[in-house]
Amino acid sequence: MTSRTEATEATEATDQRRADGAVPVPETAGVIGAGVPDGRPFRLGFLLHLDSDLTPAAAYRQAIDLFVAAERLGYDSGWVIHRHFRQGNEHVSAPLVLLAAIAEHTTRIRLGTGVFVLPLADPLIVAEDAVVLDELSGGRLELGVGSGPFPTAWEAFGHSVEDRYRLFDESVARLHSVLEGRPVNSAGEVLHPPGPRVRRRLWQATTSEPTRAVAAAVAVAEAGDGLQLSRAGDWSGRQGVEQQADLVAAYHEATVRAGHEPRVQISRALYPHPDRADAIRAVTPGVRRWQSWAAKDRDAGELGVQEYLRRDRSLIGPAETIARALAADPSLARVTDLLVSFVPGVPDFEEHLRLLAATAQEVAPLLGWRPLQDT
Repeated sequence: MTSRTEATEATEATDQRRADGAVPVPETAGVIGAGVPDGRPFRLGFLLHLDSDLTPAAAYRQAIDLFVAAERLGYDSGWVIHRHFRQGNEHVSAPLVLLAAIAEHTTRIRLGTGVFVLPLADPLIVAEDAVVLDELSGGRLELGVGSGPFPTAWEAFGHSVEDRYRLFDESVARLHSVLEGRPVNSAGEVLHPPGPRVRRRLWQATTSEPTRAVAAAVAVAEAGDGLQLSRAGDWSGRQGVEQQADLVAAYHEATVRAGHEPRVQISRALYPHPDRADAIRAVTPGVRRWQSWAAKDRDAGELGVQEYLRRDRSLIGPAETIARALAADPSLARVTDLLVSFVPGVPDFEEHLRLLAATAQEVAPLLGWRPLQDT
């Protein structure tokens, strides 16, 4: 496993190559984003999957190292997913615990859940864990909640996935109430430490079910929460970019009407590489790995690698090509937080470092982003 010292050395080497002109940053491909209070067009975050054949302990140590490297590269936030029972081949059943460990090794980067499966937990306990983590991290928690994609997880916790809409709405309402400091019992006791700071940084990943999606986005806006949208793709149950653009528009209008500040986070899969053919070869093992467990859900097992990537809307190749594709994405026009992930599959540690650096130093600047310290 690579140490944090080696991670720092890797990012320093990339910085030096950029300074020497070996990692050129071409002309801007097109600015995206609605603008954020610090004057930049959007904040840049990365989503960490822990799908690997490492032991859990090794995977967690690598997660810490990647957050340290991302902080040094200027990323505004890092997010971890939530999976029970290694569903999706992941190692992260307790994301708030993992983020607490990461908080002890970082000082600036914001720490997010993308997303915490709220209906399968007691919202009061989630609130208690969240506010303690927020205190430990110096106010850096970004709490994203959703209902999760795996029906068997619902079964294990004694619920039916058929009740997910009702239970999610009830859980969110309870979480809001607790974080806002309303009494939790007849004695008038309230959450401690207090939760208003975390309440202001709550995000919701809404349903993609077409008949419910717009109303759900509007409800998020009216609550003053941020809207989280996952990667677009040509799969059953996955939203396309046009659908996401419609949701963002509905959310934005409702947020303004309610007098809240819009927060829109959208995830996109990137794999910057100077040679697309080499990049395809690099991601092929990851595609095959994901096909091995996702085929039953997506009917994707027989697809060729390039067709899988096309349907998955993974943006692969030179930085300029990726930046142009992102600039042309209608759903990103009003984004405040661009969340990147390096999937399908999960790269090894050294490649993950390279992808973090290439995205922050080559792709994102073409879209108008700069690290906060550079603005």
